[in-house]
Amino acid sequence: MTSHSRPTRRHVLAAGAALACTLAAALPAAAQEHVKLLIGYQDLTVPSTVTASKVLEGAPYDVEWVILPGPAAQLSALYSKNIDVGHMGDTSLIIEQGKAKEEWSAQTPPLQIIAGWRASDAKYPPIVTVVRTDAKIDSLADLRGKKWAYNFGGFNYLQYVLTGLKAGLAPKDYEPVQLGDQNATAAAFNSGRVDAYSGSIAPVGESIEKGVARVIVNSDQLDIPALNVFTARGDVLKDPAKREALADFLARVRAHWTWYANNLDEVQKLYEEKVKQTPARAKLTTVYQKATFQPLDDQLVKREQHIADVLLEAGAIQRKIDVNVEFFRGFNAATVGGN
Repeated sequence: MTSHSRPTRRHVLAAGAALACTLAAALPAAAQEHVKLLIGYQDLTVPSTVTASKVLEGAPYDVEWVILPGPAAQLSALYSKNIDVGHMGDTSLIIEQGKAKEEWSAQTPPLQIIAGWRASDAKYPPIVTVVRTDAKIDSLADLRGKKWAYNFGGFNYLQYVLTGLKAGLAPKDYEPVQLGDQNATAAAFNSGRVDAYSGSIAPVGESIEKGVARVIVNSDQLDIPALNVFTARGDVLKDPAKREALADFLARVRAHWTWYANNLDEVQKLYEEKVKQTPARAKLTTVYQKATFQPLDDQLVKREQHIADVLLEAGAIQRKIDVNVEFFRGFNAATVGGN
């Protein structure tokens, strides 16, 4: 082309492409691709307190909370790619891996736990089996013949299974009542429709305080870590932009737990106004859910492996599994400041 020639469409497109590549190379990765994280949660508690703490302000990505009650709904949304991260108990993936048709690969696990947290006050065990005082249940053996509510999946289910094992009872020895999530099971228990309940202590805390219910065994006594966890899909963790965003998100949620501990009155008000809890329930939930992140380390994996082996022996899962593949430890620096 001479100096007087007009540029062709091909030359214009080529020049435009070259300029775009140059600009992209000059921009940081976050500017090239605006990331949106879809975070599943089972209720409005943590989404409300994270929002109120303002820790996400200024984040170079968007966060959308997706409320889906129960671990089954969280897992389904993960598999269907309707969320990037799901909220469940630390043993949910033991059940999931144990029932999978194919063995999970250490190189390409479909799901992995990326962070876990639990109540920081030992006076408030996170998971319990409680009984109604009018049901005349003085020992675990007295669960025989009683109506016992639970929900499948996660550590609520594990609490139910291990309580039964400790009692020396099988499901045929009592009346199992499986409901969709712990709010449904707690409602059945609080209303007196069932005699026993396994799950979080917060939804039945008022019944305990009123003396109509009591804890018969807690998760610590059964050596259940009882962590709430965030679980991510494998392809999300392989995406560099989303992985970078997740590290920042978890560090901000970690800061939120500090804000939470310093603003208990505001948290209780949030539970009353946003989550629509009664003042008594909100007060209990506030102290029960004051949490901190826990390390995903060898000690935790060892405890989880023991639980998987117990579930195998009890027939709750069908084959021996390697629990280590369920944990992604790359965000420990963000959550607990370690490796």
